[in-house]
Amino acid sequence: MSPQTILQLLRVRAVEESDTLGEKLSWRERESATREAMRLAGKPGQARGAEGLTGPQWRFLSARAGLLAGTADAVTGHPGFRMNIGRWGAALCLAAFAIGWISHGMGLSRSFDLLAGPFVLILLWNAAVYALLICRLFQTPGKDGKRGWVSTLMEKRVTAAAGREGDGKAREVYLKSVAAWLRSWSGPATVSWFHAGSAFFTLGLLAAVYFRGLFTGYLAAWESTWLDAGGIHAILGTLLGPASIITGIPLPDSIESWDLLRRTAGHPGADAGPWIHLYAVTLAGWVLLPRAVLSLSAWFHAKRRRSCPPPWTQDDPYVLRLLSLARQDGDIGIAVLPFDIKNPALPGTGPYQDRIERLVREVWGLEARPCWLQCAPYGSEDSAWEGPWAEAEKCGGALLLLDVHATPEDEVHGRVLNALLQRFSRSRGGVIVAVECSRFAAGRLDVRLGLWQQFAQQHHCGMLPLEQGAARDPSVPPASRLVRHP
Repeated sequence: MSPQTILQLLRVRAVEESDTLGEKLSWRERESATREAMRLAGKPGQARGAEGLTGPQWRFLSARAGLLAGTADAVTGHPGFRMNIGRWGAALCLAAFAIGWISHGMGLSRSFDLLAGPFVLILLWNAAVYALLICRLFQTPGKDGKRGWVSTLMEKRVTAAAGREGDGKAREVYLKSVAAWLRSWSGPATVSWFHAGSAFFTLGLLAAVYFRGLFTGYLAAWESTWLDAGGIHAILGTLLGPASIITGIPLPDSIESWDLLRRTAGHPGADAGPWIHLYAVTLAGWVLLPRAVLSLSAWFHAKRRRSCPPPWTQDDPYVLRLLSLARQDGDIGIAVLPFDIKNPALPGTGPYQDRIERLVREVWGLEARPCWLQCAPYGSEDSAWEGPWAEAEKCGGALLLLDVHATPEDEVHGRVLNALLQRFSRSRGGVIVAVECSRFAAGRLDVRLGLWQQFAQQHHCGMLPLEQGAARDPSVPPASRLVRHP
């Protein structure tokens, strides 16, 4: 999956979850995009537990996000920061090459020190890096969730570059999700940059030596306060021995020969050409090749992580809602059954009906339609099925509307709920139990809702609080309250 598609998915989700009333991204646009995505990508299929999403489901979600990306971009404000790791890496490599080139020419000396030159320092530094990498292989991964400085820097850069014209809540949600995505791949990307930078620094140093060698006669020699010719033989023989075997360039074969290379006032050194070749081959095998392999490995790892879809599962509330929207089970009628509503005229109002219709489509799919039945009064728990709810038998699912003003009673509400579950929980659509609470005193609402939640749990079902036909808590997916027994 491309990074652009991932950002579209995160942006559209941030807008939809923060805009619960459909003011920024209208419900008509969402439904139209869902239908068009099904036409372009096909049916996403049914959710099956908490497993990862399937290919058809990702194609459906990606197509839908692409259709809504334009409107969502205007809401969140698209970050002006372009997360192009290739440009950052190229700039780092060029800078490292330049530093390597300049570092050799700073002294402008003709001497090529066999022991204390920059080549030996590079070999020792890379040996220390490789030892550290090997030690990290045996460490147990930490679980403290700490973020690296690179991730933190990139998150701050994204936040600073975000468009300020967007909706505050949607932008905040979007930037948090982008920051989590950045953390998944910015670490390996940075490792790749630094491995490549080390290789290019070495290339710059070698290139400078060979270029200056066209116009400068380098003289190779060694001098040391503590080492004698025997120590130099042991050290340089070990460092340059493999390169000597590969290139066929011989090393001094005796202590006396090494001693002749000591720098003195009368002997500034010998021709450095063979020694430069030996060091170049050694650096190629010890630095350039391993660093290139490590850089490519980290780059492929970062690219794979950067292209991984978001860690959404099929039990994710947002995904559940979209998959239920895309489900086409035919023209299924959902019986809307008000019972003991304090204001029986409330469900018949236009805005209330619109929200109930939207709730039905979110839970049962785009082809579902609400079938409004009359409000059954208190005491008609047995006769309602032959009276105001007689037409419910023709429907494939049911939405029971209760009133939070009433006190839940097993003898009344319990009998209605048991009869409803017996009739519809095994139907194609299933049952949702909702409690209307829009006109109840706010100070006592939580206590009363607690009673209804306890009542619903006793009857082994969930309860959805409604305010004027909309879910009271936008984070509670209506589909999670669906009771449907196979």
